[in-house]
Amino acid sequence: MQSPVLETKQNKQRSTKNVVITVLVTLLVLVGVCIILVLYLSFKEYLNSPKLMEGAHINPAAAASYVLTIDQAEVVKKYGYPDSFSVTFYKEEFAPDFTGEVRDEIWRYYTAGTALSFYEGILVNEESIPDPPASWVSLPYRPDQFTAYAPLESVLASASIKDYFELPLEKELIENGILFYAPGLTFGTVNDRLVYVETIIMKEEGD
Repeated sequence: MQSPVLETKQNKQRSTKNVVITVLVTLLVLVGVCIILVLYLSFKEYLNSPKLMEGAHINPAAAASYVLTIDQAEVVKKYGYPDSFSVTFYKEEFAPDFTGEVRDEIWRYYTAGTALSFYEGILVNEESIPDPPASWVSLPYRPDQFTAYAPLESVLASASIKDYFELPLEKELIENGILFYAPGLTFGTVNDRLVYVETIIMKEEGD
């Protein structure tokens, strides 16, 4: 029969061993949680940091185009596609029980010295504009390459954009909003949906 003293000693050893195992398991769990937290925060910081993308893959199947209205087609027939333009997509309430989707555009023709405003494709205003900077470069973009609330993949494919700079906006300004800068172009998305696009005048190198 085992002596009480020996049994007590063995019980203490088991108890100490169990405590050590419990402490080790707890430490491993805490380390694991810390690692996951650090990875999560690092990934979140990465998502919210500016990024330069070069040679982005373009999926041709994602391209989409906007169909010009009668007013816009007549303008293109007369002047060609605009030298510069801006397009904004938003919802406008016409009545308490109705919300309309709006495509608001400004087309600029520097040679003609005029800017044309379209509201839902209808020509609503025409005004004179000053001459652009000397040696400005013609851009490859057209208004019909950009459709309302298009995802980034579609924007890149439609406008053949492979290089761009991505700048996430502070959530206090626009939650889930991102600004993109491509050569001669800037556009913005909210929740990966296009809400704004505008061309940027570029000058020839050396000027």
